[in-house]
Amino acid sequence: MTTYTGHRVEDHEDFILEQLLPLIVEHAGASDTPTEVVTFAAFLTLATILQAKGLGRDVLVRAIDAARLPTHEAPEGLQ
Repeated sequence: MTTYTGHRVEDHEDFILEQLLPLIVEHAGASDTPTEVVTFAAFLTLATILQAKGLGRDVLVRAIDAARLPTHEAPEGLQ
């Protein structure tokens, strides 16, 4: 996979919290589907794209483990 030197995940927090998550929640409500199901479907799709670009499964698992948020400190939409 290409290394994206100079780019930080943190730089996209506003996009994720203000655009992506509201879209997921809105779609879940409109389709009468649990938010977790829509979130998981989006995650699987994105993970598949990343793997096709060369990101290894082990890197994905480590990233998931490193990204765990304590629930009480998570943004309201994630609680």
